[in-house]
Amino acid sequence: MKKVLIVEDEIALREVYVTLFTIEKFDVYQAVNGKDALKQLPKIKPDIMLVDVLMPEMGGMEFLQIAPLRDKYPKTKILMLTNLSDTKTLQQIKDLGANYILKSSISPLQLVQAVRELLAS
Repeated sequence: MKKVLIVEDEIALREVYVTLFTIEKFDVYQAVNGKDALKQLPKIKPDIMLVDVLMPEMGGMEFLQIAPLRDKYPKTKILMLTNLSDTKTLQQIKDLGANYILKSSISPLQLVQAVRELLAS
């Protein structure tokens, strides 16, 4: 079973993602911000992480800069969830080795499909 860590501060959205990925037979873990995700990362060792860009305490970009993903978890795929669509932000996400999806342009079911495709690549 694939492990997904959902890092999202919006409770309602996080609960929707948790429910969907559980139904889709993923082992689902959740964090409320980047700081929380950093604590959980060594225990979980997820196959994929869904990380919101804008969160209190530690946002997704800061998390990617601090987390030892390339060294300790090179197989973990990162999918950033954002509504920021400016070129600078999207390029920064790519430079940090992550993929991204614009939250406003995808349904939760489409997100599950995107995760499956990313894991298969």
